[in-house]
Amino acid sequence: MQLKREIGLIGASLLVINGVIGAGIFALPAKMDNILGNASPIAFLVFGILLLSVVWSFSQLAAKFQNTGGPVVYTEKAFGSAVSFQTGWIYYLARAAALAANAHVLFKYAGFLLADATAYLNESFMVIVLCALLTFINLIGVKRAIRFLDGLTLLKLLPIVILIGFALSQIGSANLKMSPVAISDVGAAALLTLYAFIGFETVLVTSGETKEAKKNVPLALMSTVIATAILYALVQLSYVAFVNESNSDSTPLIALADTLLGPWGAWMIAMAAVFSIAANLLAAMISTSRLTFAMAESQALPKWFSHLHKKYSTPDHSIITLGVIACLLSLSGGFIWLAMVSVLSRLVVYFLCTLALLKLRSEQDWPLPSAIFKKLMWFALPYISIVVCIAAAFQSSYKAWLMLAAQVFIGFILYWLLSHRKLAN
Repeated sequence: MQLKREIGLIGASLLVINGVIGAGIFALPAKMDNILGNASPIAFLVFGILLLSVVWSFSQLAAKFQNTGGPVVYTEKAFGSAVSFQTGWIYYLARAAALAANAHVLFKYAGFLLADATAYLNESFMVIVLCALLTFINLIGVKRAIRFLDGLTLLKLLPIVILIGFALSQIGSANLKMSPVAISDVGAAALLTLYAFIGFETVLVTSGETKEAKKNVPLALMSTVIATAILYALVQLSYVAFVNESNSDSTPLIALADTLLGPWGAWMIAMAAVFSIAANLLAAMISTSRLTFAMAESQALPKWFSHLHKKYSTPDHSIITLGVIACLLSLSGGFIWLAMVSVLSRLVVYFLCTLALLKLRSEQDWPLPSAIFKKLMWFALPYISIVVCIAAAFQSSYKAWLMLAAQVFIGFILYWLLSHRKLAN
């Protein structure tokens, strides 16, 4: 029995969109405005182009390897099982922590909307119900899970598009005056922009369930990240044009909607936030559960994790395991220290995968493009990707680096134990 290739181009694109757009878009505008002011919309386009170097590198790998696992597969092909295990280990922890953290953010927004109803519900009970629901949706087939994702994506993007459309129709030249930007602020803005796009790699992990993955995964990656950069820029433009510091708060998009559309607009955007986080959680559950499946397929983890459901052909053991881990982290609060290193872990994964691209295309003599522009991208973009990853990673705190080192150390112990267990068998 094998995984079924039931994810089309639209489904692959939805995984990218929901991997990137979660809770961040509802808090990001105020932070970017504080740093760059009216120049902040341009930052998403400029720094988004830099990020495309990382995305392009992944698209090249995705075109060559269509196996489930994404980064785990790429690093195993290039560097062997030890590096592949560490890649899967730190990435899995990062995604599990993000699941736990976003579950709590979801309940905060739900509490804002339904204060009377949620007052009578225990948050621990709601965590268990949410994790159980996400697990069930994933168990009953990837096609059904993507259909759920279709609906959630529509419900989260439509209110934002309505808000942006109305805002753009009201913008006048007086709202768009630029102010000087301090050079010292550019680095902070670039880092914040990069963090806003982290999560695009979600679609790579499910390549083994994607139709025509060689074509659809790279196309979904590049086109969706470009579209997301434009969306972020338009959201930011709308915010800086209409929201002043005096009427902004910790929920800037709600402030924007309230300014333009009144209380019903604020309620609409708050609902969009709930659906956005829910879609992000579902996309993360779909992709992250495939990591342990892929690692078991490559014999890095016990074969138990590669078990497929007889009826739905989904990696049921891996899905249930992730659901339990995410639930326990949410209930215990143990995700907090993992969340601190989550972004750094993914930057390290991006760095390793770009190195894997350089190594594999050299060793396997991948054909050089004939067109001059494509040839220029071939030579330049992987090295730009490496610089972007290193520059962003070294903005992390020393505590994050210490936590990452601890995770890697534990990963080595686990790899050694599993390797010796495999040899004993």
